[in-house]
Amino acid sequence: MDYETPKNQMPYPRIYVERTLALIKPDAIHQAEEIEDVILRSGFTILQKQKPVDPFTWLADWLVRNNPNKPQIFDGATGEDAA
Repeated sequence: MDYETPKNQMPYPRIYVERTLALIKPDAIHQAEEIEDVILRSGFTILQKQKPVDPFTWLADWLVRNNPNKPQIFDGATGEDAA
């Protein structure tokens, strides 16, 4: 009998992280700081701000990487994303 690894050991929980994309329309760019403040006061965290040269290509690439139909699962045990 192996006493080092108990058979009834609980597995590490899986943590689901949702990503949200917020875009500011060109006609509202002068209110960017106010919009960012509303986002932060709503409990969100801004992880990245970008002003891409080609926004359509940038958005397409972002949607491919962050497909909501294929969520990434974080395994707390290893600290790596599991697909």
